[in-house]
Amino acid sequence: MREDDTNPEPSFFARWFGFAGWRAMSVKARIFTQIIYRVFFLFGLALLIIGYGMITDSDPGGAPLLVMILSWFFIFQAFINFIFVEGSR
Repeated sequence: MREDDTNPEPSFFARWFGFAGWRAMSVKARIFTQIIYRVFFLFGLALLIIGYGMITDSDPGGAPLLVMILSWFFIFQAFINFIFVEGSR
C-alpha cells in the first residue's frame, strides 16, 4: 500500500463542510468549550428562524425551515473547520 492511499487529501466539500473540525475539537477542546460551540449553533439557528419570522411575518415551516437548518449547519461546519483544522496549521 502506498503512503498516499493511507491519508488521502480530502475533497473541497469534505475539507470545508466535513466533520474534521468536530473530531479535532473532540481531541483538543474541553467539554465546556464543546458545549459552548453547540449552544452557539442552536443560538444561530434560533436567530435565523426569528429573522425569517420578522421579515416574512409568518412562521417558517416545511421547505424554508429545512433550508435554514441545512444552510446554517453547513456554515457552522465551515466555521468549526476553519477554527480547529485550518486555523491550527
